[in-house]
Amino acid sequence: MKLITKSSLTFISASVLFFLVGSIIMYFSVRTIISSNLNDTLLEKKINLEKQIEPDNVERFYSNDVFVSKTNSEITSSFSDTVLIENGKYILYRQLHFHYVVANQNYRITILQSQTKTDLLIAKIVIMNVGLAFVFFLILFFVNRHSVKNTLKVFYSTIQKLEEFDWNNNERLHLDSAQLFEIKKMNTVIQKMADTIRKDFELQKEYTENVSHELQTPLAIISTKIDEMMQSDNLTKHQMEQLALLMETTNRLSKINQALIFLTKIDNRFYSEGSTFSLNLLLKDQLELFSDSVEENNIRMKLNLLDTTHIYMDKYLAETMIDNLIRNAILHNNNTKEISISIENNCFTISNSGEKLPFPAEKIFDRFSKSAINKKSLGIGLSVVKSICELYNFKLSYSQENFHTFIIKFKS
Repeated sequence: MKLITKSSLTFISASVLFFLVGSIIMYFSVRTIISSNLNDTLLEKKINLEKQIEPDNVERFYSNDVFVSKTNSEITSSFSDTVLIENGKYILYRQLHFHYVVANQNYRITILQSQTKTDLLIAKIVIMNVGLAFVFFLILFFVNRHSVKNTLKVFYSTIQKLEEFDWNNNERLHLDSAQLFEIKKMNTVIQKMADTIRKDFELQKEYTENVSHELQTPLAIISTKIDEMMQSDNLTKHQMEQLALLMETTNRLSKINQALIFLTKIDNRFYSEGSTFSLNLLLKDQLELFSDSVEENNIRMKLNLLDTTHIYMDKYLAETMIDNLIRNAILHNNNTKEISISIENNCFTISNSGEKLPFPAEKIFDRFSKSAINKKSLGIGLSVVKSICELYNFKLSYSQENFHTFIIKFKS
């Protein structure tokens, strides 16, 4: 839930509660005031009536709003409400009972005052106040929402810039200036943190590049010296085996180093340019390179090139991506020895038979995850594929049922 929505809901809830409580209080307050006014009116009528009463004919004052009756005892003056039926309708009245004595005869006199007009007046007052209160809260709500939205404008701008910021670009993160102290403080902290992260990122990138390149020279020297030693005539079989193992290990280390350099270049957006070409033709060229390996391992290759697909990217990266997927399918196959490749609906799919993964499927693209399965594998190929797909925003997915299946969904 957004902050502005949360703030608006809180405001509305508080306003509705306040509005209901206020309306109830206002209704009973107005009714009390009107009732007090009716009581005053009845008292005035009582005074006028007492002036007009003649001792010898009290009962002649009996009418629709004055009732006179004899009583044996004194009564206390009191106000109350009553309901009379007039023309089939219930009419609410305010009444005053008081005691009157003429010639030692006690009388109970009741004066009525209709509340029809007062109830209508109360209804009009309540409706008017409710309407004014509703308009007031409505205006206050939109003013509050607009104020909060303007206040958070810089906040949302900061979030958007953080989402779109790319550490691989040389541009510095620039945040908008804010007037609100809290947001200004937040932007200052984020700016400082971003500058520190960028500095650390540049240092790490430089360190990785330097170490990877510096390793190439001593590895080449070691490989050369081992090769020279293997040319000697006085070596025993054991020494030859040890030198061969050293040569294999050195070559493996050199390949790992080259792969890491390649990954660093991809992560650093070294391959920024591209071209449009046919994925079908590229796949056929790559398959020709693996034809000997496929025949040697007796692998059945199934091709389903249903669509002609063109993609835009660096061609060398495309070759590397397809090469690694085919190499992975060959290297990690099992006795079923089957590979299926298809191009359809702007998707490249490659499936191969193979043993079940000894680790969670979501880790298959992690570096060095597969080295425990096949010693010939560097465990970096699928990481390279993932980095290339992320570079061009291709959707890469993996699933395992009877076959290991990799799908690359290209952008339209």
